[in-house]
Amino acid sequence: MAVPFGVPRSSAHGQHAQALLPRTSVVDTQPCGRGLPTMGKVTVGPCTLLERDGELASLTRWWREARDGTGRLVLVGGEAGSGKTALIEEFARTLGSVRLLRGGCEPLTTPLPLGPLRDMALGVSAPLRRQLTGEAEPAAVRRLMLDELRSGGEPALVLLDDAHWADEATFDLLRFLGRRIEARPAMIVVVYRQDEVGARHPLRVLAGDLAALPVVRRLTVPMLSEAAVTRLAAGTGIDPGELHRRTGGNAFFVTEVLADGRATVPPTVRDAVLARAARLELGAREALDALACLGTRAAPWLVEAVSGRAADDLDACMDRGLVTAVDGTVAFRHELVRVAVLEAIPPGRAAALHRQALAVLGARPPGEVEPARLADHAQRADDRAAVLAYAPLAAERASRLGAHTEAADHLRHALAALGDEPDAARAGLLEELGRQCHLADDLDDALRARQEAVDAWRAVGDDRRRGGALVGLAITAAHLAREIPLGEKACDEALALLATQPPGPEYALACAIRAKLSAMAFRNADAVAWGERLLAAAGEGSEPQERALALLSIGIGRAQDGDPAGLDLIAESVRLARGASVEDQAGLAYFWLQLICVTRRWYRQADRWYEEALSFTDDHGQEVWRQWLRAFRSRALLDQGRWDDAEALASEVLRTAGVDDGRRMIAMVVLGRLRARRGDPDARPLLARVHSVMVTAEPVVDWIIGSTPALAEAGTYAGDLDQARTLVTPALAAATTQGEPWLLGELAYWLARADGPAAVPGRAAEPYRLQLSGRSREAAGRWEETGCPYEAALALADTTDEGMLREALAIFDRLGARPMRDITARRLRRLGARDIPRRPSRTAGPDGLSAREQEVLALLADGLRNAEIADVLFLSRRTVEHHVAAVLRKLGVNNRSEAGRYARRNGVEPASPTSRVR
Repeated sequence: MAVPFGVPRSSAHGQHAQALLPRTSVVDTQPCGRGLPTMGKVTVGPCTLLERDGELASLTRWWREARDGTGRLVLVGGEAGSGKTALIEEFARTLGSVRLLRGGCEPLTTPLPLGPLRDMALGVSAPLRRQLTGEAEPAAVRRLMLDELRSGGEPALVLLDDAHWADEATFDLLRFLGRRIEARPAMIVVVYRQDEVGARHPLRVLAGDLAALPVVRRLTVPMLSEAAVTRLAAGTGIDPGELHRRTGGNAFFVTEVLADGRATVPPTVRDAVLARAARLELGAREALDALACLGTRAAPWLVEAVSGRAADDLDACMDRGLVTAVDGTVAFRHELVRVAVLEAIPPGRAAALHRQALAVLGARPPGEVEPARLADHAQRADDRAAVLAYAPLAAERASRLGAHTEAADHLRHALAALGDEPDAARAGLLEELGRQCHLADDLDDALRARQEAVDAWRAVGDDRRRGGALVGLAITAAHLAREIPLGEKACDEALALLATQPPGPEYALACAIRAKLSAMAFRNADAVAWGERLLAAAGEGSEPQERALALLSIGIGRAQDGDPAGLDLIAESVRLARGASVEDQAGLAYFWLQLICVTRRWYRQADRWYEEALSFTDDHGQEVWRQWLRAFRSRALLDQGRWDDAEALASEVLRTAGVDDGRRMIAMVVLGRLRARRGDPDARPLLARVHSVMVTAEPVVDWIIGSTPALAEAGTYAGDLDQARTLVTPALAAATTQGEPWLLGELAYWLARADGPAAVPGRAAEPYRLQLSGRSREAAGRWEETGCPYEAALALADTTDEGMLREALAIFDRLGARPMRDITARRLRRLGARDIPRRPSRTAGPDGLSAREQEVLALLADGLRNAEIADVLFLSRRTVEHHVAAVLRKLGVNNRSEAGRYARRNGVEPASPTSRVR
């Protein structure tokens, strides 16, 4: 069983609850009933925890809801030392007997995969324990942990501390549980440092992903007020005003100053900790240094073995209140204590301690110590041989658990230790780094690593491995969308190389990838041909996976050519892949089902497959495929006139997708078109960004992304017909050659809006052909049958018939399409029409804030700066400045801090319909 240093951890570090502190702390040691009656307080046995009654009341209310069967996921944030862990411990204590599962994350150079769950291993069911301590399978871990939340019908409280240090697999698990906990009698509390979580931190992304779910609650632990500090400092001789000013009300800092017993206030937390540590004898200080290098906690025997000091020296550290005993381990009272001690250790001494730790832990029985921990000590000891020994093992373990970001970090450390000499070991590490970066959704780094791997195998002279690396490069390039030309080149080179090698899986995969690249370029006959070649090569007794790949390629080509029967072949590919437990291939097939159905505007079929695909990708932790599905769904919702839902989904994709690949491009186009159609600011810059990113691949995949017609549309509404003409003319020529009917028709339509009537492309989709031929009523009817109300209104507005114009006006008003609404109203006035309805006003929230302003306020409450808000919402900084000013004015507050407090006090969340949309 792999547990930390042979001892379980059932209580996290970072505490300053009363039982783990010296006498004077955030916990008031005066008898209950004395003091300030107006100050909120909660009785802790004979003690009082100050200014946390509101937070405790909220946690208690949410626990009662969870206990009654409506699960809750609570995000508890605050600055380091604000008292988050003390609050959570006091909350858990007040519950009495409850099924408690607790774990925490550690500040290793690379986090332990599923580290918090391993802390819980002794308290969970045997099947889950076996997964956590053996060859774990991520999908099984997620399923078993979900079962754990309803085990025996007893309510469960799960506490996860220091989540800002969590690994990718832990975040995936929280995402999975958060989407399913509503029907479970359980509450998950995730504690994190807000000052460690930037706009693109995985925890911030997770919070954004789950924000609109009804199960999610958020809590911010504030600093202590001057009144609380005054009460704590009573009788100490310390000026409470000066203490509050220096500490900012940081609960831990206040604790340290008061516990030190001196009349002066040190300038920083570090100074306060080191002042106390300085009074230790030499042996005790060396034991303390060893513990700091070992991490947040360790078994006493390990501290003694690494420091070379006796148990009495460790006891002296405890007597000074620097460390505490926790279930058979010694732990720092707070991570801030450990950091202060660690930073004061001279570099040479620290490296020597890590070398000793590596020697002691490396001698333990196999499987007892995680390879990630050994790799951490090797890295800090600058032991290159040990890094090369342990980092690849840690990467393999992390990858098996789904922590691909951490696996990639381990591989980078191994490569750095190996150096730049061209050999097979380096080439293999680069190839694996590319794979792990791809799985971690770090596609830009994956592309670089895979290009380097191709070069490294070329230098080694291994053509078969180079061919395999080229296939990997093609896969990543295809996912990036903007690198499609590179992907086609890499795949062709791989096929040429592998054709000279003995038959193997690399060649079959290269054929399959070539088929997909052909399909993305709308060369459907080529996709079918590659699929048939793959099917013939596999033979009658082929493996299900090979047959699934072949049927997928054939089905894609046929369906994109307009034959709905091609969808049946793709569905069979899904069945075969799922039956063979090749989950990623099944996710790929679901992706193509959505891509084809949405771009063909087969919305009924898209709806039929969407729920099944979303459920599958969710169950198997395929967040990337899920985001692709959501991106296409947002486009379908935009087309079908469900604009609020489209905006919510597209915004979610932008918050959660890691790179500027096709998912983000589609989502940005959806938001850009929506803003243009509503007359909102920042539409054209957003679309121009997509256009610039996709410049090399746009002639190939613009029928999927759609940035050119979207930018032409936005330019038309802005009166910039020259831009529309400049963009569309060359794109129309390329689309005519490619032959994708919907892109061809749309480009021709926007060019006609700029230049007047023009030739009607014969291969354009029927609604566009009718519209360009002047048959507006028929075109509107076909658009309505297809399910596209905005396009139907555009067709109706292209006439001088008053009745049709009024129909168009009503649709534009219902959708909130202000630019076309105003254009249509002006046409009616020119016709002499009377009683034209006024433009509907936009509704505001209960605070007078628009939906966008509520989003900005929620992000202000999270402490984001204007630049970060602009990044999250994909707005310009100037637009964000205007929104912030409007929020302050409407709320009647003076600054951002007051606005944030208002939001937290009133439970303001972004106005979002995501919870209604799957």
